[in-house]
Amino acid sequence: MLSTFDPDKGPLFQGEFGNLAVIDPALPGHVGNLVLDPTKPYTVRMTWELWGTDVPLYLAALDPQWQVAAFAESMGPGPEIRLGSDAVLVSSGVADATKPFGMVWTHDLTVPAGTLPEDVGGTSGVYKIVATVFLNSSIGAPGFDIAGFAEGPLVRIENPV
Repeated sequence: MLSTFDPDKGPLFQGEFGNLAVIDPALPGHVGNLVLDPTKPYTVRMTWELWGTDVPLYLAALDPQWQVAAFAESMGPGPEIRLGSDAVLVSSGVADATKPFGMVWTHDLTVPAGTLPEDVGGTSGVYKIVATVFLNSSIGAPGFDIAGFAEGPLVRIENPV
């Protein structure tokens, strides 16, 4: 998984996505996988973290809510779609004692049934999932926004019947 966070100030401030997963609501007794039924909702779960001595300063000075979003990019012909977005309180982060001033957030976005089309009529039915997290700054120049990006798994949308 490709993960990028800005800013990256070495030991003063760093961030990364720890996980970006698509969770298929498998039927009882079945294993979930990356082939998703378009008639059922599913979940995009993301975990991200920050650490470094400047983290408390940034978090105290910026917007109190992360703006979180997930997107699907068609691999081949098909739509580019926002799967969902949400606001996540900065205060919901959990301390990570393994890193200096470490904080971790986990959030689930539920994607409604019918959001992505399957392989019919010239649409590939294969999508790359991408997530973003953003913490806005109103401090002014030079800009103190925090942005994170992660490329996640490929999924196929396919009705099982």
